[in-house]
Amino acid sequence: MKFRGKIIDPNCMKQFYSIVIILSKLCRNVVLRLSSTKLFLIALNESNSNQISVWSVLDQQSFFKDYDMIGETESNEILFSLPIDMLASSLSSAKQTNLKTLKMKLTDKLSPCLTIELDLESQVSSKQLCTHDIPVTVILPKDWSEYKEPTIPAHNISVVMPSIRVVRHIVDKMKRIGPRLMVSLDASGKMVLGVSNLSATVDTHFIGLEIVSVQNSTDKENKYSTIVDIKKFSQFLNCETLNLSKILCHVVEGLLLHCSIEEDEYVLHYFLSGIDD
Repeated sequence: MKFRGKIIDPNCMKQFYSIVIILSKLCRNVVLRLSSTKLFLIALNESNSNQISVWSVLDQQSFFKDYDMIGETESNEILFSLPIDMLASSLSSAKQTNLKTLKMKLTDKLSPCLTIELDLESQVSSKQLCTHDIPVTVILPKDWSEYKEPTIPAHNISVVMPSIRVVRHIVDKMKRIGPRLMVSLDASGKMVLGVSNLSATVDTHFIGLEIVSVQNSTDKENKYSTIVDIKKFSQFLNCETLNLSKILCHVVEGLLLHCSIEEDEYVLHYFLSGIDD
């Protein structure tokens, strides 16, 4: 079992760091699933370990200058888990302008580690090497089935979300009112975000959104809603740092809010289970 990869493009390093930072807001531990062509970042639902809450896939050729791995079994894959906050902390230099290369490799230092090497330009020497060792837990092939691509249920409706910055600002204000957020979408392209407590109900309406798909497009009044934990939704909205062209919002009536980012180099899916009113 072997893995080593090197990123040299400054934009790729910053983008990789931004993705890790977003995941650090959404989960405590992440599973890295490595294949010859893809790098997967996966998190299980903390309240239900049988469900995946985050599924992110990076195209290794788009990020890595060098990428070498030898995996296990015929599928030639490696799976291991690690604390996402430690990975985010180790990559913090990726946002600096003097970072030349970012290297990652699996090492054995009394226990398995993901070693991060950051090659920085220095004013006092030709280079400065910063190394971090993150302890990892190797996942055996018999447990790999827990981290296979999730089956996404058929959505009742999907739209392009409004400005993520505006939504984040509004949701952050709504968090002060109540812990649960109702997200409603209809076939006319309207999104309603609502929160309430014993003394007040507050709704925010966005209109004219682009419809991606809808179960019954002939009935413009048909509304699909789900209620989610407002703090968890707010944490996802930190993806603003990725400078995205668009984010898709999907609703499965009463059951699921699914947010997805689909770029050429990577995709990221975030699943928020609906909660009872």
